[in-house]
Amino acid sequence: MNGKWAYYKRLASLYRSYRRRDPVVPSPPLRLWVEISSRCNLRCAFCPNKDLPAGQKGDMDWALFRNVIDQGRAFAFEVNLHHRGETLLHPEAGRFIRYAAGTGLSCRLHTNATLLKGKINEEILSSPLQRLSVSFDGFSAETYEKNRSGASFEQVTGNIAGFLEQRRRRQQNHPRLTIEMMELPAAADGNERRGFIERFKKLGLDELVIKKSHNWAGYLDSPASKGTFYACTFPWNALLVLFNGEVLPCAQDFFGSMPLGSAREKTLLEIWNGSPMQVLRQAFAAGETAVPPTCSACDRIRRPTLGGVPTEYLKRIVRMRMP
Repeated sequence: MNGKWAYYKRLASLYRSYRRRDPVVPSPPLRLWVEISSRCNLRCAFCPNKDLPAGQKGDMDWALFRNVIDQGRAFAFEVNLHHRGETLLHPEAGRFIRYAAGTGLSCRLHTNATLLKGKINEEILSSPLQRLSVSFDGFSAETYEKNRSGASFEQVTGNIAGFLEQRRRRQQNHPRLTIEMMELPAAADGNERRGFIERFKKLGLDELVIKKSHNWAGYLDSPASKGTFYACTFPWNALLVLFNGEVLPCAQDFFGSMPLGSAREKTLLEIWNGSPMQVLRQAFAAGETAVPPTCSACDRIRRPTLGGVPTEYLKRIVRMRMP
């Protein structure tokens, strides 16, 4: 699926269903998350991955991946090739990226960039992947290595710089490269910030995004937001497929507490309007006291919105560049 007007038409249809709190949504979802690997090589302070049970860590097999992508290409406008783990740990990551990006879907890969070097760089740059984003929390080695346990500031900045240099040598502007950081205290890395930004702008970095941290649906012990409750938009616009085929309604459900069905047993569109998803939508329609514990503990449903849509993502949604 592609095309600006088709996107806006779908977006409008899904928004109408959201505003009506329809339990059955006639339009298919806009976007998919596909978890190629749930394994990770870091133990970051603000990520639940280090606490995932062994049974929830693994890599997606090729047959399942191809089936999911082949279904998604018929209705999705974007696919995110990541979720709980480091995608580049998958032994066939390059093959998976090339296939998904080659379908015409707008594809985004998110990585910690510890493995962004050598052969995988060539595989990514020779694919039609459109967007590559890097988690990188801290402008100095001290802050970064505190937040990203197991990673080296010098090594990872070198990997990012090397990738940008390879892209420049190939005289291409894809994939668009974004560095994403969680919001840090105003005084953090004050002296290093300017130098970091100037270095990567000169190398051709496309975007630096500072994101507001969240509590992973209550996993992190952080102060609850005091904002007004609103019905989450996720059950009306997206699906997420874990490495084992289990489908979830939301990327915040890190431990898979709200399974909707298996992509090995049903089609994605059957799951989209299946009974578990209808029950979840009805719970949001009923109000704050009816939603499941994973949702009620999530700070995202109490953030500022415009018509129910989180204002922090509004510009990206309108520009067809999903968060």
